[in-house]
Amino acid sequence: MNNKLKTHYEENYEEDGRLWRSNGHKIEFLTTIHYFDKLLPKGGRILDVCAGTGEYAFYLANKGYDVFACDLLDKHVNIMKAKPYADKLEGIEAANALDLSRFDEGSFDIVLCMGALYHIFDPLEREKCVAECLRVLKTNGIFVFAYINRNGAYIADLGREDGYKVRDLIQVIKTGKSGVFYGMDFGEADALVTKFPLTKIVDIGTNGLRYPLADWINSADEDEFDAYMEYHLATCEQPSIIGHSPNALWIGKKV
Repeated sequence: MNNKLKTHYEENYEEDGRLWRSNGHKIEFLTTIHYFDKLLPKGGRILDVCAGTGEYAFYLANKGYDVFACDLLDKHVNIMKAKPYADKLEGIEAANALDLSRFDEGSFDIVLCMGALYHIFDPLEREKCVAECLRVLKTNGIFVFAYINRNGAYIADLGREDGYKVRDLIQVIKTGKSGVFYGMDFGEADALVTKFPLTKIVDIGTNGLRYPLADWINSADEDEFDAYMEYHLATCEQPSIIGHSPNALWIGKKV
Protein backbone atom coordinates (compact mmCIF):
# COMPACT_ATOMS: atom_id res chain seq x y z
CA MET A 1 0.00 0.00 0.00
CA ASN A 2 2.83 2.43 0.79
CA ASN A 3 4.15 2.10 -2.76
CA LYS A 4 0.68 2.70 -4.19
CA LEU A 5 0.29 5.80 -2.02
CA LYS A 6 3.65 7.09 -3.16
CA THR A 7 2.62 6.65 -6.78
CA HIS A 8 -0.74 8.33 -6.16
CA TYR A 9 0.65 11.43 -4.46
CA GLU A 10 3.93 11.74 -6.34
CA GLU A 11 2.74 10.96 -9.86
CA ASN A 12 -1.04 11.29 -10.02
CA TYR A 13 -2.08 13.95 -7.52
CA GLU A 14 -0.66 17.16 -6.11
CA GLU A 15 -1.60 17.63 -2.44
CA ASP A 16 0.07 21.01 -1.93
CA GLY A 17 -2.52 23.75 -2.36
CA ARG A 18 -5.41 21.25 -2.62
CA LEU A 19 -7.52 23.03 -0.04
CA TRP A 20 -7.53 26.29 -2.00
CA ARG A 21 -8.17 25.14 -5.58
CA SER A 22 -11.86 26.08 -5.63
CA ASN A 23 -14.74 27.13 -3.40
CA GLY A 24 -15.57 23.45 -3.03
CA HIS A 25 -12.08 22.63 -1.81
CA LYS A 26 -12.08 25.54 0.65
CA ILE A 27 -15.13 24.19 2.50
CA GLU A 28 -13.08 21.38 4.05
CA PHE A 29 -10.36 23.72 5.33
CA LEU A 30 -12.71 26.44 6.58
CA THR A 31 -14.90 23.91 8.39
CA THR A 32 -11.94 22.19 10.01
CA ILE A 33 -10.35 25.37 11.33
CA HIS A 34 -13.77 26.57 12.54
CA TYR A 35 -13.94 23.52 14.81
CA PHE A 36 -10.28 23.75 15.77
CA ASP A 37 -10.81 27.34 16.90
CA LYS A 38 -13.99 26.36 18.72
CA LEU A 39 -12.92 23.13 20.45
CA LEU A 40 -9.16 22.88 20.84
CA PRO A 41 -7.68 24.08 24.15
CA LYS A 42 -5.92 27.42 23.90
CA GLY A 43 -2.26 26.49 23.63
CA GLY A 44 -0.33 23.27 24.09
CA ARG A 45 1.72 20.79 22.12
CA ILE A 46 0.28 19.21 18.97
CA LEU A 47 1.34 16.18 16.95
CA ASP A 48 0.03 16.35 13.40
CA VAL A 49 0.50 12.71 12.42
CA CYS A 50 -0.54 13.04 8.75
CA ALA A 51 0.28 16.65 8.01
CA GLY A 52 0.33 16.39 4.22
CA THR A 53 2.07 19.58 3.13
CA GLY A 54 1.28 21.35 6.38
CA GLU A 55 -1.86 23.43 5.89
CA TYR A 56 -3.25 22.66 9.35
CA ALA A 57 0.14 22.39 11.04
CA PHE A 58 1.18 25.88 9.97
CA TYR A 59 -2.26 27.33 10.72
CA LEU A 60 -2.10 26.02 14.28
CA ALA A 61 1.52 27.08 14.75
CA ASN A 62 0.47 30.61 13.78
CA LYS A 63 -2.21 30.39 16.47
CA GLY A 64 0.49 29.84 19.10
CA TYR A 65 0.59 26.04 19.41
CA ASP A 66 3.84 24.04 19.45
CA VAL A 67 3.33 21.76 16.47
CA PHE A 68 5.34 18.71 15.40
CA ALA A 69 4.40 17.68 11.84
CA CYS A 70 4.81 14.22 10.32
CA ASP A 71 3.83 12.57 7.08
CA LEU A 72 4.37 9.15 5.57
CA LEU A 73 5.63 10.53 2.27
CA ASP A 74 9.06 12.08 1.82
CA LYS A 75 7.62 14.35 -0.88
CA HIS A 76 5.29 16.02 1.61
CA VAL A 77 7.96 16.23 4.31
CA ASN A 78 10.32 17.93 1.88
CA ILE A 79 7.64 20.41 0.78
CA MET A 80 7.02 21.39 4.40
CA LYS A 81 10.73 21.75 5.10
CA ALA A 82 11.18 23.94 2.02
CA LYS A 83 8.52 26.47 3.02
CA PRO A 84 9.97 29.81 4.15
CA TYR A 85 8.09 29.58 7.45
CA ALA A 86 9.09 25.97 8.21
CA ASP A 87 10.83 27.10 11.40
CA LYS A 88 7.43 27.87 12.90
CA LEU A 89 7.07 24.12 13.52
CA GLU A 90 8.74 22.28 16.39
CA GLY A 91 9.83 19.58 13.97
CA ILE A 92 9.08 18.03 10.58
CA GLU A 93 9.75 14.33 10.00
CA ALA A 94 8.66 11.32 8.00
CA ALA A 95 6.64 8.92 10.15
CA ASN A 96 4.15 6.10 9.82
CA ALA A 97 0.96 6.51 11.87
CA LEU A 98 1.19 2.81 12.78
CA ASP A 99 4.50 3.36 14.55
CA LEU A 100 4.97 6.56 16.55
CA SER A 101 7.57 4.97 18.84
CA ARG A 102 9.96 7.91 18.47
CA PHE A 103 7.49 9.94 20.58
CA ASP A 104 7.11 9.47 24.33
CA GLU A 105 3.89 8.29 25.91
CA GLY A 106 1.58 11.15 26.86
CA SER A 107 3.78 13.83 25.31
CA PHE A 108 1.13 15.80 23.40
CA ASP A 109 -1.95 17.77 24.39
CA ILE A 110 -3.58 17.30 20.98
CA VAL A 111 -3.07 14.63 18.32
CA LEU A 112 -4.35 15.13 14.79
CA CYS A 113 -4.69 12.14 12.46
CA MET A 114 -5.84 13.94 9.34
CA GLY A 115 -5.29 11.36 6.63
CA ALA A 116 -3.90 7.99 7.70
CA LEU A 117 -7.34 6.43 8.08
CA TYR A 118 -8.14 7.40 4.49
CA HIS A 119 -5.73 4.70 3.35
CA ILE A 120 -5.86 1.84 5.88
CA PHE A 121 -7.98 -1.06 4.64
CA ASP A 122 -7.24 -3.56 7.42
CA PRO A 123 -9.51 -3.05 10.48
CA LEU A 124 -6.79 -4.19 12.89
CA GLU A 125 -4.39 -1.65 11.44
CA ARG A 126 -7.02 1.07 11.83
CA GLU A 127 -7.22 0.15 15.51
CA LYS A 128 -3.42 0.16 15.75
CA CYS A 129 -3.35 3.64 14.24
CA VAL A 130 -5.79 4.96 16.85
CA ALA A 131 -3.91 3.17 19.64
CA GLU A 132 -0.60 4.76 18.63
CA CYS A 133 -2.17 8.22 18.48
CA LEU A 134 -3.69 7.77 21.93
CA ARG A 135 -0.47 6.41 23.41
CA VAL A 136 1.31 9.70 22.76
CA LEU A 137 -1.70 11.79 23.84
CA LYS A 138 -2.06 13.02 27.42
CA THR A 139 -5.10 12.09 29.49
CA ASN A 140 -7.78 14.74 28.87
CA GLY A 141 -6.06 15.55 25.58
CA ILE A 142 -7.96 16.04 22.33
CA PHE A 143 -7.85 13.44 19.56
CA VAL A 144 -8.97 14.40 16.06
CA PHE A 145 -9.17 12.03 13.12
CA ALA A 146 -10.34 12.57 9.58
CA TYR A 147 -12.07 9.80 7.68
CA ILE A 148 -13.82 9.19 4.39
CA ASN A 149 -17.52 8.38 4.41
CA ARG A 150 -18.23 5.74 1.78
CA ASN A 151 -21.64 7.10 0.70
CA GLY A 152 -20.02 10.49 0.17
CA ALA A 153 -17.18 8.81 -1.73
CA TYR A 154 -19.74 7.14 -4.01
CA ILE A 155 -21.31 10.51 -4.76
CA ALA A 156 -17.92 12.12 -5.36
CA ASP A 157 -16.75 9.33 -7.68
CA LEU A 158 -20.03 9.41 -9.60
CA GLY A 159 -19.55 13.10 -10.30
CA ARG A 160 -15.96 12.87 -11.56
CA GLU A 161 -15.46 13.67 -15.24
CA ASP A 162 -13.15 10.67 -15.49
CA GLY A 163 -15.27 8.78 -13.01
CA TYR A 164 -16.61 5.27 -12.83
CA LYS A 165 -19.67 3.80 -14.43
CA VAL A 166 -22.57 3.54 -12.01
CA ARG A 167 -22.53 -0.25 -11.84
CA ASP A 168 -18.81 -0.27 -11.07
CA LEU A 169 -19.36 1.95 -8.05
CA ILE A 170 -21.27 -0.68 -6.11
CA GLN A 171 -17.88 -1.95 -4.89
CA VAL A 172 -17.40 1.36 -3.06
CA ILE A 173 -20.59 0.80 -1.08
CA LYS A 174 -19.90 -2.90 -0.47
CA THR A 175 -16.23 -2.67 0.51
CA GLY A 176 -15.43 1.01 1.08
CA LYS A 177 -12.51 0.69 -1.35
CA SER A 178 -11.91 3.28 -4.03
CA GLY A 179 -8.37 3.12 -5.41
CA VAL A 180 -5.96 3.87 -2.54
CA PHE A 181 -8.81 5.20 -0.37
CA TYR A 182 -10.99 3.49 2.22
CA GLY A 183 -14.44 4.86 3.02
CA MET A 184 -16.08 4.02 6.34
CA ASP A 185 -19.69 2.94 6.50
CA PHE A 186 -21.99 5.28 8.41
CA GLY A 187 -21.37 4.85 12.13
CA GLU A 188 -18.07 3.03 11.57
CA ALA A 189 -16.04 5.93 12.92
CA ASP A 190 -17.92 5.70 16.24
CA ALA A 191 -17.53 1.92 16.27
CA LEU A 192 -13.79 2.19 15.66
CA VAL A 193 -13.15 4.10 18.88
CA THR A 194 -15.38 2.09 21.23
CA LYS A 195 -12.37 0.01 22.37
CA PHE A 196 -10.47 3.10 23.46
CA PRO A 197 -10.71 5.54 26.39
CA LEU A 198 -12.37 8.29 24.39
CA THR A 199 -15.38 10.50 24.89
CA LYS A 200 -16.88 11.83 21.68
CA ILE A 201 -17.25 15.58 21.34
CA VAL A 202 -18.50 15.90 17.75
CA ASP A 203 -18.65 14.27 14.33
CA ILE A 204 -18.65 16.60 11.32
CA GLY A 205 -19.25 16.34 7.58
CA THR A 206 -16.39 18.63 6.64
CA ASN A 207 -17.34 19.26 3.02
CA GLY A 208 -21.04 18.50 3.30
CA LEU A 209 -22.96 18.86 0.06
CA ARG A 210 -19.91 19.95 -1.91
CA TYR A 211 -20.36 17.36 -4.66
CA PRO A 212 -24.16 17.40 -5.15
CA LEU A 213 -23.98 21.23 -5.30
CA ALA A 214 -20.57 21.45 -6.98
CA ASP A 215 -21.54 23.62 -9.97
CA TRP A 216 -23.32 26.23 -7.85
CA ILE A 217 -20.68 26.29 -5.09
CA ASN A 218 -17.75 26.70 -7.47
CA SER A 219 -19.46 29.48 -9.43
CA ALA A 220 -20.66 31.40 -6.35
CA ASP A 221 -19.26 34.87 -5.77
CA GLU A 222 -17.67 35.76 -2.43
CA ASP A 223 -20.89 36.95 -0.79
CA GLU A 224 -22.87 33.92 -1.95
CA PHE A 225 -20.13 31.57 -0.81
CA ASP A 226 -19.97 33.22 2.62
CA ALA A 227 -23.74 32.80 2.95
CA TYR A 228 -23.45 29.14 1.93
CA MET A 229 -20.74 28.60 4.56
CA GLU A 230 -23.14 29.91 7.21
CA TYR A 231 -25.63 27.24 6.15
CA HIS A 232 -22.97 24.56 5.98
CA LEU A 233 -21.56 25.28 9.45
CA ALA A 234 -25.09 25.29 10.87
CA THR A 235 -25.84 21.83 9.47
CA CYS A 236 -22.54 19.89 9.13
CA GLU A 237 -23.10 17.93 12.37
CA GLN A 238 -26.42 16.54 11.13
CA PRO A 239 -26.34 12.83 10.17
CA SER A 240 -28.02 13.60 6.84
CA ILE A 241 -25.19 15.96 5.90
CA ILE A 242 -22.42 13.68 7.20
CA GLY A 243 -23.89 10.90 5.05
CA HIS A 244 -23.41 13.00 1.90
CA SER A 245 -19.98 14.33 2.85
CA PRO A 246 -16.95 12.47 1.43
CA ASN A 247 -14.68 13.91 4.11
CA ALA A 248 -15.56 13.84 7.78
CA LEU A 249 -13.94 14.70 11.09
CA TRP A 250 -14.29 13.00 14.48
CA ILE A 251 -13.20 14.91 17.60
CA GLY A 252 -13.02 13.45 21.09
CA LYS A 253 -11.24 13.57 24.45
CA LYS A 254 -9.00 10.92 25.96
CA VAL A 255 -10.29 9.97 29.42
